[in-house]
Amino acid sequence: MKKLIKLLPLFGAVGVVFYFLHVLFGTLFYEGYDSTAQAISDLTASNSPSKNIAMSFSFLYGLFTVIFSTYFFVYFRQKINKCVTFGASFFCVMTIVSFLGYTFFPLSDAGYAGTFQDKMHLAVTIIVVLFTITALIFFIIGFFRTEKLKYLAVISLCTFLLLLAGSILINILPKEYFGIAERINVYSIVIYTGILSFWMYKNGDNYGSY
Repeated sequence: MKKLIKLLPLFGAVGVVFYFLHVLFGTLFYEGYDSTAQAISDLTASNSPSKNIAMSFSFLYGLFTVIFSTYFFVYFRQKINKCVTFGASFFCVMTIVSFLGYTFFPLSDAGYAGTFQDKMHLAVTIIVVLFTITALIFFIIGFFRTEKLKYLAVISLCTFLLLLAGSILINILPKEYFGIAERINVYSIVIYTGILSFWMYKNGDNYGSY
């Protein structure tokens, strides 16, 4: 049991691997899929040819990420500073909403067909984005306030700027480049999760010295 607990911080990194496997195999099993133009969510759409395999890896990504983010919040709650605690709580809720929301409400069709399922998918996306931004803002402030963790504040700030850049590009680029802009958004937070995961695995035992 102790060995499992010691490995829990790495669950976030394992989740990142499953995420990119879901993209890789989803693309391979979706004939004609255009990564430059299409959303990642198209890979798990209800009528997608890659739905089963992509959804399997996506489910594992969500599960491992939820376990990691929950453990991250519980472990560091009130141990660094209040801003980091708030950031961890929003980050945890974001992963839970993402996991449950996208599992129960995948797109009904590639793109946006306007069905109830699609509207719920969009609502989940809006909530995930808002909670992600809020979490990053708290992390930026909290890590900057801690001398030994300022490098994490810089990483958090870079992630926030990438999210902002992706959001702007989604609105100004032609539709045929939507996939690129969306991937800037999504990949930045996925990779950020992996960074937090490795950092916690290597430095979690030292939290008392901050």
